[in-house]
Amino acid sequence: MSAMIQHLSDPALPEAVEANFAEEMACMARSFPGGELRENAGILRFFTGASGFNGVLRTRIESSNSAYIHTLIAETLDYFRARKVGIGWPVTPLTQPSDLGRYLEAHGLTLKGTDTSMILDMQQMSNDLPAPASFTIKEVEDGEALQLWRTITIQGFETSQEIGQFYHDAYARLGFGKDMPWHHYIGWLHGEPVAISSLLLHAGIAGIYGVATIPKARKLGLGTAMTLHALHKAQKLRYRIAVLAPSKMAVNLYRRIGFSDYTKTQFYRWSPDQ
Repeated sequence: MSAMIQHLSDPALPEAVEANFAEEMACMARSFPGGELRENAGILRFFTGASGFNGVLRTRIESSNSAYIHTLIAETLDYFRARKVGIGWPVTPLTQPSDLGRYLEAHGLTLKGTDTSMILDMQQMSNDLPAPASFTIKEVEDGEALQLWRTITIQGFETSQEIGQFYHDAYARLGFGKDMPWHHYIGWLHGEPVAISSLLLHAGIAGIYGVATIPKARKLGLGTAMTLHALHKAQKLRYRIAVLAPSKMAVNLYRRIGFSDYTKTQFYRWSPDQ
């Protein structure tokens, strides 16, 4: 188990944040039959076999030799080309070389966007944000509850059945329980399941993932309540620092809780038919 990060000034925090984000997909690559998670010369790649869930998680190429860097990128793309899947490749402040984006573009990868992660010292968060009195939250502890979680995922993120099933199957394989790294929560309003959130305890920090509310129950403060619930659970386990990567629509929600902008990640995309 990684040492707990206790301060935003901890020099280990940047690596911990990147490790927590990477673990979301790394654990899935480890859980699926035929999945692979492998590091080659500083490039950590993952393969789940599912469309849209393959790529590179971390790049730490220690050499500054341009020809060598190009060779490593080409080898990585050949690996995914042989498996006929498209990939994502993130470039973060810790990425080496720092100008990796230039190399990726030379190999046909396209910059698709930039995400800003957010960080929180949970001792400084706002706890007095209201939610409806009839709103209750329960942890997913069995397969039946996880199937319900999948339904809310599809409705809340307005995504496909296939994507919802992918996450369901991965979490089912990863398991439940108080000593597990993943924890999933369902929010109930007037006895109806309407919201979800997930907590990933990894690398000494708490990662908040998958906060969503079904369309008819939005703008009631339920996303805030789901996030706070996960944060409080992490606090009880003595975690102090939390991180998340919000959608643009949810940024203000997290700022009200106390999250602040942390790092930016550029995401490059590539498909084998380019």
